[in-house]
Amino acid sequence: MAGRTGLVVAGAGARGAYEAGALTELLPRLTRTWSAPSVLVGTSAGALNVAALAGLAGTPPDDAATELVARWESVRTGEVVALPSSALEATAAYAGDLLGVPSALRRALGLPDRVTRLLDADRLLPVVERVVDWDRLHHAIGRGLVDAVGVACTDAGTGGTVVFVEHGADVALPPYDPGRDIRYVGTRLGPEYLLASAAVPVLFAPRRIDGPGAGWYVDGGVRLNTPLKPALRLGADRIGVVATTPATPSPGNEPPPDRVPDVYAVAALALRIVLGAGVTEDLRTLRAVNTGIDRGADTRHSRIGTWFAGPPPERATELAELAAEIRRREYGGLRALRNPSLLVLERLVGGAVPDTDLTHGAELLSFLFFDPAFATAAADLGAAHAALSTAPDSAHPDSEHPGTGRRRARAARR
Repeated sequence: MAGRTGLVVAGAGARGAYEAGALTELLPRLTRTWSAPSVLVGTSAGALNVAALAGLAGTPPDDAATELVARWESVRTGEVVALPSSALEATAAYAGDLLGVPSALRRALGLPDRVTRLLDADRLLPVVERVVDWDRLHHAIGRGLVDAVGVACTDAGTGGTVVFVEHGADVALPPYDPGRDIRYVGTRLGPEYLLASAAVPVLFAPRRIDGPGAGWYVDGGVRLNTPLKPALRLGADRIGVVATTPATPSPGNEPPPDRVPDVYAVAALALRIVLGAGVTEDLRTLRAVNTGIDRGADTRHSRIGTWFAGPPPERATELAELAAEIRRREYGGLRALRNPSLLVLERLVGGAVPDTDLTHGAELLSFLFFDPAFATAAADLGAAHAALSTAPDSAHPDSEHPGTGRRRARAARR
């Protein structure tokens, strides 16, 4: 099929394992129905996923997605979040602020001079280097196996989105987009760009990027969690989209809580908005344009096929419920001592207070639960949800019944 297929993967934190599982279903079907994705754009954990897939270019899609899941299963909590040491360091910095201790004295005592983050993102560097084969990524773009890889970050100075792009010679770098405040910067991608895209404000310190687009950056999901438009501007004619929130909102039928929502509930709400609104609005806009084209009311645009893989609206809470289940099963009681980082992390997100609603704590935990057992279960759930997706009406019917990709992946690992 002529033209380019794009793949857009949203930010998700530890839920990136769910996205990898969804790709075991979506990636082979995209390749068979359209073509192998050659324009890959992601934010945060989504950027990690697309960079890893670019480094697997040329590998059969089933095998590439299976390998991506295996790499997520190799990541452990202590490799990502240094707790309790990070918590102690942040507490010392905050105490210094409260007491008005001069920065020079703090540095002389070996203490942090400011509160810049709660967790230490530097520990992520070996993970990023292990999950992504950077030499193969550069080689794939140089040979034309991949047309472009984009990583979305938020400029900590301006608040705008910067998409760092490594691209082939036949891909034009888009101009500045004033409507969405998106700037495109051509570069040779490396681990520092993924760390910047994943620098969740407050949790992680802003990351410095030197060279083209030099500046301080935070998580790209602050402004552009699901970067559909950059994929289109980079030349994609049809797009596969992977996210951990539904493509359409579900009506709120739950009764109001008895008590005022606590900080964990509000934080969970903020994450749902940041990670969900972009998916819903962008897909809704694309589908509205397609409808106008079908009716003959829109002659200015071309139809863009979109293929979404993620949770159905009625199953939106399953991933958080899964995180709580894995936590109880693998680290309940004294077993929690096997993973002290997780033990402290759970308390930070409100998941260990016995007389409160643990729903919101479980939802926050699912974004930070870097653990092999959770990764495996989340990948299976992502595959199950993706198997429910159907080929868009602008594409030919899928040649294989959905639901087989993740089963093949499990069989291959066995």
